[in-house]
Amino acid sequence: MKRTSLLFCLVFLAIASPLLAAEDLDYNIINLRAEAARQVENDVMVVHMSALAEANSAAEAAESVNDMMKWAAETAGTSEGVKSRTLNYQTRPIYQNKVLIGWSVNQQIRFESKHFATLSALVGILQEKLRVESMQFEISPDRRAGVEHELITAALDAFREKAGLVSSTLGARDYRIVKLTIQENSPVTPYRRGYQAEAMSVQMSSAPHVEAGDAEVTVRTEGTIQLMY
Repeated sequence: MKRTSLLFCLVFLAIASPLLAAEDLDYNIINLRAEAARQVENDVMVVHMSALAEANSAAEAAESVNDMMKWAAETAGTSEGVKSRTLNYQTRPIYQNKVLIGWSVNQQIRFESKHFATLSALVGILQEKLRVESMQFEISPDRRAGVEHELITAALDAFREKAGLVSSTLGARDYRIVKLTIQENSPVTPYRRGYQAEAMSVQMSSAPHVEAGDAEVTVRTEGTIQLMY
């Protein structure tokens, strides 16, 4: 009989403990948000260019594009500090009055560098055969990581300060964090509005003048605290 009673008590505690724990979180709950932000200078320039060719056959168009991409890669190889990689490759038929009259082949290539003047000069040269699709500025991963680490500390300090203010104002003796999330952003700065659409139809006559500008890096904290009286 004693064993049966002991077993019943253990089962009751196993069921009741989660319920009691959940009930503890159902009152004196406050949702808070805090953030820290900083303006950071962009240190990476990214340019997307494309090679386009049209011919009677897909093979002829592909050969022309391959030649242009080979030339672009070799030219970029002489520019110190510039990274490049090929991207999308597309072949499509050309119709006129529902009749196949040729083929179009298009391929993109991406250039990235921390040396803006070097990459700008390269873009000016490559426009002889390629067209600019887009240009943007970014914060390099290593710089962004360093800034975000500092901002995480600042955002958590702001959250802690706000939680303490709320707790003391409402007369609580303390608080405990129930839930906390940290959100980071990854800013990208376009060269200028409308640049991509314009660049697809108009070739710049010389290397573009560029200014990287700044981007705002933000770390946000959102959480829930429970006031303890």
